[in-house]
Amino acid sequence: MRHYCAEASKYGDVIVGKNQRLQKVLVLLNPAANRKSCEEDFHDYCEPILHLAGFEVDIVKTDSEGHARRYLEELATLPDAIVVAGGDGTVSEVVSGLKRRGDGAECPIGVLPVGRTNGLASALFRSSEDTSTLEDVRAMANAAYAVVAGKKEKMDLMKIEVLPNEVDEKVPEKPVYAVASLQWGAFRDILALRDKYWYTGSLRDYTAFLFNVFDGKHTWNCKAKVTYTEPCQGCSKCYKEHQQQPKQEPARRWWSVFLPRDKAAQGVDYSKVVNEKCSVPYELEVDAAELVLQTTNTEVTGQKEDNSKLAVKVGTPVDSVFTFLSDSWSRIWNRKFANCPTEKVLEARTVYLIPEKLKANEGDSEAYYSIDSEAYEVRPVRVTLVPRAVEVFTF
Repeated sequence: MRHYCAEASKYGDVIVGKNQRLQKVLVLLNPAANRKSCEEDFHDYCEPILHLAGFEVDIVKTDSEGHARRYLEELATLPDAIVVAGGDGTVSEVVSGLKRRGDGAECPIGVLPVGRTNGLASALFRSSEDTSTLEDVRAMANAAYAVVAGKKEKMDLMKIEVLPNEVDEKVPEKPVYAVASLQWGAFRDILALRDKYWYTGSLRDYTAFLFNVFDGKHTWNCKAKVTYTEPCQGCSKCYKEHQQQPKQEPARRWWSVFLPRDKAAQGVDYSKVVNEKCSVPYELEVDAAELVLQTTNTEVTGQKEDNSKLAVKVGTPVDSVFTFLSDSWSRIWNRKFANCPTEKVLEARTVYLIPEKLKANEGDSEAYYSIDSEAYEVRPVRVTLVPRAVEVFTF
C-alpha cells in the first residue's frame, strides 16, 4: 500500500492552475456487497489511492437493488469517471444505468474487486490464481491505481431484452446490460441458497450444495429452444457507422511527409466486406442441467479487438449427483462459477432463448436466471452482443 500510495501521490503533487478544475470521480459503493465487508475494503485499500492522486471524490452508497441504475439514469451531468465498488451485479447496474440514459452521455468506469463475485475485476487485476488475502489486496490496489493511471480499454456487453408477450400488453421492459454472464440451471439455483448457511462461515458455499444437491426442487433440466446467429466482425449486412470508433493519429513531424501512411490506421470499409453467414439463424433444442451465455470479458488472457463474441455453453447431463457435487465444489474453490462442464460450446452474436416452461417444476416457485450474479425471473429473452460498448480502466 505504501508503494501504491507513493505512485498515486506523483499525480496528486502536480500543480494545477487556479482556473483548472480537478477531475471528478463518482464512487458508487454497495455497502451490502461481499457480506457487508465491501465498504471496509474500499476505505482501506482503494479510497486512499484516489484521494492521493488529486481526484475530487464523491461517494454515493446504494441502499437498495436498482439504486445505482436509477441514479445514473437520472444524473444530470456525468463525472469524469465512475468507480464501481461492488461485485459483478453492481457493475451490471451501473452499465445498465449508463446505457439507458436519454442523452446518450458516457464516461469510463473503474471496477474494484470488493464484491463477492468479481469476474470482470479479477480478470483485469489479479496477477495469479492465488486466492490469498494478500493477492486480494493487491488486486484492489491495482484496480484503484488503474483509474489514476488512466489506461482504458473497450469492453463488450450483453444486451438482454425480455421478448414481448402477445397476450400481455404491458409497456416493454427496459433492457438489462451485463458484462460477464447469464446462467440458468441447478448450479445457479443452489448457489443462491448459500446465505441460508451463514453459520458455517467460509464453508457456506460448499454446505449449500451438500444439503441441496439430493433434492429435486431445482432446475435440473433447462429445456429451451435456442435460436442464434454466428459472430460477425463487421460486414455490409450488419455494420453500423456509429460502431466504428475513430482512431486518433499521433502527431506527425515534418519528415513524416516522406514516410508512407499506416494503412491499418485508415480503417476498414465494411460496406465492401461480404459474409454470407451473417444474420443467418440456427436453431437448437436444449435439454441440459445448465446453460450459460458468457462474454469474453472475463477471460484472463484479455480481450482482443477481433474477439467479440458470445459463448453459449450447453452443460452436460447430470448422471450422478456425486459427480455434480464434486464439479460444483471445484468451481467454487477455483472461483470459476461460469465454467460449467460442457457438452458443446457455440459462438454467437445474437441468441433467442425460449424456455419450455417458466418454473423449475409445476407447483414450485418461479425459476430464475443469474445475470452477473443477480436473480431475474426466467422469461423468453433476446441476448445481443454489443461489441466494445463500454470503456473500462485497465492495469
